[in-house]
Formats: sequence, structure tokens, C-alpha cells
Amino acid sequence: MLRIIISVPARLDLREHFDYLADRNYDKALAFFDAARQTFADLARMPTMGSPYPSTQERLKNLRKWHVKGFKRYLIFYRSQADTIEIVRVLYGAQDIKTLLGRTP
Repeated sequence: MLRIIISVPARLDLREHFDYLADRNYDKALAFFDAARQTFADLARMPTMGSPYPSTQERLKNLRKWHVKGFKRYLIFYRSQADTIEIVRVLYGAQDIKTLLGRTP
């Protein structure tokens, strides 16, 4: 299994989604957080599970995407290396994904 690295923007994304869901349904927010962590672990075991994210930007090269298990509208953007998987962003499908990824360091 690959070592999981969660970027600062991805951590902020998770917090934002958790807070949004918790304002409406705290149990659902907890389920989302647990599902995200489980999906990260699944990706660490099978990094090719997601599909390539097409981009002409060099810094987004080799980026892949997959959904949070049980929360299909929440997308995980990640990159796998020889011994790690980097969670780059966790975005809601209705967000302006292209713009948000373009601003990702």
C-alpha cells in the first residue's frame, strides 16, 4: 500500500465539505469524513482505480480523479508516485473544478 499524503488545499477542502454537511446533518458529515478516509486508503491500494484527468497544464500532469465512496458528487483529485499517493484536492462536482485545479499549487 502506498503512503498517503494529503495536501494543504485538500485538507481545507475536506474541512469545508465537512462543515457544510455538518450544518445540515452532523451524522452525514461524519459519514462523509469516514468515507473520504476509506477512499484514500482504497486509492493507496489501487491507484489506477481512478480515471486520468485531462489537462494541458504541466503541473496537473498525471492527475487522476475518483469519487468519495458513497458520495459520488465529491471528487478526489490525486497523483500516485512510486511509493506515495498525493491527495491534491477534494472538490464538489458542481464547483468550477477547472479553475480551482488551475489555482492548486
